[in-house]
Amino acid sequence: MCLSDPSPFPFLSLPIELQVRILSLLPVSDLLPLLSVSHGIRSLIQSPTFPSPPPDLFFLLLSSIDPPFPKLLSYHPASRRWFSLPIPSHSPLYHSRPYATSSSLAITLSSPAGSDYEDEDVPPEASFVAVQMFSSLPHREIPPMIPLRYCYVYAVIPDGDVSLSGPSDHFRILGHSYFNHGIFSQVYDSRLGRWSLTGKIPCQTGVCKNTALVNGSLYVLAFPPYQLLKFDLTSYTWEIILPMPEMIMSTSIFSHDQNIYLVMGFEEPDGIITAIRVHILDWGENRESREWKEISVLSGMEEAFVGFTDGACWLYGFETVAQNGLVCLHSPHTSRVLLFDVRDRSWVLLPRCSLEPEYTMWYGHTTEMGQEVLRPVGA
Repeated sequence: MCLSDPSPFPFLSLPIELQVRILSLLPVSDLLPLLSVSHGIRSLIQSPTFPSPPPDLFFLLLSSIDPPFPKLLSYHPASRRWFSLPIPSHSPLYHSRPYATSSSLAITLSSPAGSDYEDEDVPPEASFVAVQMFSSLPHREIPPMIPLRYCYVYAVIPDGDVSLSGPSDHFRILGHSYFNHGIFSQVYDSRLGRWSLTGKIPCQTGVCKNTALVNGSLYVLAFPPYQLLKFDLTSYTWEIILPMPEMIMSTSIFSHDQNIYLVMGFEEPDGIITAIRVHILDWGENRESREWKEISVLSGMEEAFVGFTDGACWLYGFETVAQNGLVCLHSPHTSRVLLFDVRDRSWVLLPRCSLEPEYTMWYGHTTEMGQEVLRPVGA
């Protein structure tokens, strides 16, 4: 049976209302392949009246080491499958990695960077674009940051759902730069269309781009020394929350259900990691006695850790990306991936992916695909 021929395809003989009702129950990951099944199904899915499917979460884990980036090795937790997701050749993400992402919104350079891009600093006078990942929607131009030394971008905060297609779609971008012997944050507000130099960051030499958004504030993992900072998105001021635990490596933070979590590798004196620990930030009474409380440990002798290290029971480091209470941990030495679910505090070693040899560079972002990826080019 040829599914591209509508006559023998029984689904197309159903009433249109029933077809729409059935298709609207499917996630985006299942709707995308159906666009090529028949013209009738494609017309239904791409109709302006088709119900918006719920966001479909993908972990974008690996890419090629150098541009272009035509495909991303991605994990889809809902179906427990690996995908090779193609990036449209007309997208700025085809030639430049994103500095920051949120939901399906990504911030990247408007033109490819040079060989220094791996250092993650923003090239001087570089312009940005805001794009919807994997969609045909037009992107939005963003001017260069205020020209100071060593500029970085590490977070984008959308005001609700941002499609970039209307004047009501707003977002902010957070970065920092060096100025007058200090580190100051820079904020881009799409309502104003410009960057502003804001508060001084209370750290010595650098800020990690790892962030977590909770209750109208952005929490940032800073170093050195390792400490948790809070950036108030209303007053644009910084505050030190508390230091990090000692003897840690490969540290990252994430948020879920208005809580802040810390994932860290426990480091032995010889520099190797023999356990992975997850903590929650306990604010204490009156939010004054703040401390990290351990909620889960994956020790070196547990089956998931042994598989993650390919039997070595130790490792030198790992990379993480988190969304919706799920954390993907990737070992660059073994190319294995762990999945931690904060909701039931479970650890799962993901199966190897046969596509993996094509990908060698950590990408480390997530995307929540919505109806925008189903729309035709130019819609």
